[in-house]
Amino acid sequence: MLDAKPLDALEAIVRAGSFELAAQWLCITPSAVSQRIRQLEEQLGQTVLVRSQPVRPTPAGKRLLRHVRQLQLLEAELRHDLAGDVPDAFTTLAVAVNADSLETWFPEAIADCVAQENLLLQLIVDDQDYTHALLKNGDVIGCVTTQAQALTGCQSVCLGRMPYVCVATPAFARRYFADGVSAEALRAAPAILFNLKDSLHLNFMADYGLALNDFPYFTVPAVHALLNVVLAGLGYGLTPRLQVADLLASGRLVDVLAGAPGPALTLYWHSWALQSPKLARFGAAVQAGAAQAMPPAL
Repeated sequence: MLDAKPLDALEAIVRAGSFELAAQWLCITPSAVSQRIRQLEEQLGQTVLVRSQPVRPTPAGKRLLRHVRQLQLLEAELRHDLAGDVPDAFTTLAVAVNADSLETWFPEAIADCVAQENLLLQLIVDDQDYTHALLKNGDVIGCVTTQAQALTGCQSVCLGRMPYVCVATPAFARRYFADGVSAEALRAAPAILFNLKDSLHLNFMADYGLALNDFPYFTVPAVHALLNVVLAGLGYGLTPRLQVADLLASGRLVDVLAGAPGPALTLYWHSWALQSPKLARFGAAVQAGAAQAMPPAL
């Protein structure tokens, strides 16, 4: 059985980025932290940390981190259960979510659960194709992702299908898309991308035979700001239908695809297979909220 102290030292080092800061957090000397890591590496027969700036875990270290953080969450809930009538302390959950979900359905989905369970969320926002890696590395306990396949030691549940609309102001659409959307029109019209990892928009352009350097574009790495740039008439963009339904109904924006189906993302909730009761209830809230907000996957 692995000793808890070296595992706690590993988690503190990765979180702090250095042995020295981890030692301050643990209230021990840096040499004691180093000794605990050496003990762990000798027991495992492999290194768990790359001594870089900042310090980062090896593949073995990442697997251990997931184990440590699972144990920490389970132990926190056990201490609460044993405390009896003592008021709930906060439990911190690190969760990765894509920006479009955070801007639309996700906050409402988890609001009641967060309040009832006394949760504090550390939300890490990334593209939906990349949040999966954060779970793999042990940085988070769950993630919203487009990846269907569950990692070893984790479970995956389909949340539903998030449809997108290609939107612009009426004036912009008349200027660039008067004859509809085509490769020629897309070569001329400025696009608004979230960032250069915006696979949704890049795949949309690829359907018209266009690569990143074939069309003009802005990058606006914030969902609400991206929509504001579209509303200002500076370009067109792909936005969740949930976000722009009222703007389409009012006529402030138009669907440049003229009602033809736009792209859609099938989203999944991934979390540890070994779950504490709070994590299980949080995952259930994510699934229920997603089911209310999005149509089921095809």
